[in-house]
Amino acid sequence: MDLVLAERVPVPFEGDDGGTGELSWGQQSVWQEMEESGVSLAMTAVRELPPGAEVKEFVTEFAFYLSRYQAMRTLLRFEPDGRVLQVVERAGSAEIEVYDAAGHDPADIAAQVGEHYMAKVFDYAHEWPMRWALVRHDGVLTHAVVALAHHVADPTSAMAMIEDLRDRDPVTGEPPRPPGIQPLEQARRQQEPPARRQNDAALRYWEEQLRVIPPSMFAAEDPGRRYPGRFWQVDFSSPALYLALRAVAARLGVTTGAVLFAAFSGALSRVIGLDPVALTVTVNTRFRPGLSGAAGPMTQLGLCTLQVGELGFDELVRAARRRLLVARKHSYYSPLECERVIERVGRERGVAFDLRCMFNDRRVEEGPIQTIAGEAEMRAALAATKADWKEVEGLHQVLMIHVNDHPAALEALVQVDTAYAARADIAEVLRRMESMVLDAAVRRAVR
Repeated sequence: MDLVLAERVPVPFEGDDGGTGELSWGQQSVWQEMEESGVSLAMTAVRELPPGAEVKEFVTEFAFYLSRYQAMRTLLRFEPDGRVLQVVERAGSAEIEVYDAAGHDPADIAAQVGEHYMAKVFDYAHEWPMRWALVRHDGVLTHAVVALAHHVADPTSAMAMIEDLRDRDPVTGEPPRPPGIQPLEQARRQQEPPARRQNDAALRYWEEQLRVIPPSMFAAEDPGRRYPGRFWQVDFSSPALYLALRAVAARLGVTTGAVLFAAFSGALSRVIGLDPVALTVTVNTRFRPGLSGAAGPMTQLGLCTLQVGELGFDELVRAARRRLLVARKHSYYSPLECERVIERVGRERGVAFDLRCMFNDRRVEEGPIQTIAGEAEMRAALAATKADWKEVEGLHQVLMIHVNDHPAALEALVQVDTAYAARADIAEVLRRMESMVLDAAVRRAVR
């Protein structure tokens, strides 16, 4: 069905300040990924509206975000020398698109608008990085659609924006707290001595790892050739793995994330025959001093290496915990400078590094685990394991596992470029990952 754009509603805004500067490290990290993928990696949300919703409510909400957050009124400037600068405008005007359902199900129209917003690349130099739309059916507003280009927000900062709006004083409309440090100020502070020392330490760590890891986790057959059936993703769900992760984590006094990373890395190593394993891991750097409430994207890549060898599973989990902590510690750095380190070490080793193997654990770790399932319950839950494969148009990683929150199962989206790794191999990695953790849960240790 064709979308019917009925009108564009202007949204004037004015913030406290503006200016031009370098991208923050978090922005640089996301921008590199956006350039590699060729898309905006947009985060999109569709929400159903209560009866009586009016356009002016959303003009006010959009203007709030634009005025309060520098990132929402940021354009990019592309310099002749290849640098990308952020240009924060102090004032301006945005717009909300209003679509008429025109005899169709408004929920379907809202979903279609969301898909359109996600697929359409932002015009970074001229378009505000936040898109808004409303869907109207028979004159009544039914849905709102919002999309954010990833270089201005991550899920944590997007949620903070929503909370700031929700917690405003009902009389004055003022938020209860000032916004966290914003990207222009982040970028400025990242040039000061404390941040430079952190950057230098992180780059030394990366160089140390790059000198000993395999240049790639996979041997490419023909990575430049596109062909039908090359790119795949699998929705993997395992209640048994969820229960087993909790049991092993409780016994060893570690997080379930450390157990899962050990299992994935161990299974991957044994299937592909490479050791050590080297994966990039996503790290929310807001744990660093002064950055807990930071606005804008703060997720960067850490490099986590793990020597699997002949370690028993318990020892592998303990090693994974240590390696993840070290990678997390050294995840706050200039991605542009890190790229130069990767290129230099590659030249010196006579190899071309391909680090497109990512472990992205999006879950929020719970507190102390109180309830542990028994062996019978865990084994019975194996019957509910699912792995649903679907072909996709393209990927910018060779292998990527996204682990999502779920109250009763380990749920992951795994994507693979089969020019590098066969679907059967990745299916075997997932099978082994599940069985390794389950065996450790019911037998206490496994080789």
